Amino acid sequence: MVDFVRLFLIPEGRIPRAMFWLGWLILIAVELATRFALGLPLLTTPSDPFSLRLLNFVVDAVLLYPGAVVLVKRLHDRNLSGQLIGWLIVPYSVLMITNLLGMSGDPEHMGFVETLLVLATGVVTVAFIVDLGFRAGTAGPNRYGPEPQKSLG
Repeated sequence: MVDFVRLFLIPEGRIPRAMFWLGWLILIAVELATRFALGLPLLTTPSDPFSLRLLNFVVDAVLLYPGAVVLVKRLHDRNLSGQLIGWLIVPYSVLMITNLLGMSGDPEHMGFVETLLVLATGVVTVAFIVDLGFRAGTAGPNRYGPEPQKSLG
């Protein structure tokens, strides 16, 4: 049986690739269901009302921690420091805040800094997906704990 509290809230330990993908599919499903239930678009623009941008920010902020925990555990399985998520979390968080403030989010009028942040987030996301989603973890125990079980249950 999958321990979802441990998967999404406790960053210690390791998870195998299957658990990484399950975690991300659950987070995506929760985000889409929440956005649908609240009538939120996938992306907000500066022309959207502040209340809509704020609600969008809250949804993103709430899901940021469990997503980071899943990434950290998978990094640990690859025998890498969880601090590497800073390369993704920092530009993404800046984009979240600037979108909330109406300073970014207009695809037709992206400035240099926003373009740089979007590109950085995209490149790091692809790198993480390839490394964490497709490459095997460390065989046997490593500095982050014993090798995780390969099954989901």
